[in-house]
Amino acid sequence: MAVIHAKTRYGAGKGVARKLRREGEIPAVLYGGGQPNINLSLNAKGWDELVSKEGSGLRTHRQEMVVDGSIRSLVLMRGSQIHPLSGNTIHVDFCRFDPNQKVELMVPIHVVDEEKCPGVKAGGVLQVVHRELQVSCLAGNIPDFITVSVAHVEIGHSLHIQDVQLPDGVEVHGESDLTILTVVAVRSEAVDGEGAAG
Repeated sequence: MAVIHAKTRYGAGKGVARKLRREGEIPAVLYGGGQPNINLSLNAKGWDELVSKEGSGLRTHRQEMVVDGSIRSLVLMRGSQIHPLSGNTIHVDFCRFDPNQKVELMVPIHVVDEEKCPGVKAGGVLQVVHRELQVSCLAGNIPDFITVSVAHVEIGHSLHIQDVQLPDGVEVHGESDLTILTVVAVRSEAVDGEGAAG
């Protein structure tokens, strides 16, 4: 469990947010749990280091938030906004952790058994179409990732949402025939060219 340090932020709006970012802070908000929303700020450098260390675990694990050095809450990171040019985080949303509350979030896909995949063994290339899935589940049962095995995928075949074994209590949003990954054949340009010339 990571510890997220935050400070109470007074004032709102674009002007306040821009001022915070100039000072090396990131605007954030904490909501939910039947309590009032709290506007917060995070130290940008500290947040970047935490994201680098925890990775996707920040979204799929509960974290401890310390506000103003003393107020402690269990929270879930619900989303963040990234600047399209700089790549810097410009806003983060948190909700208070309630293990019995149903939440929706993106969970990474973990592809396994590639060394057993008959399509790859036959010279095909594994192409992952979706590396995350939007799921809903109780906050206390958020999976770290969704495991997808390619042990039986042949060349020209795909795996869809309906083919994936989901953890108990986890539902995936999206069409059941949504393609998650596929194994495609690799065509030789030299062979194709010779065939055309002949």
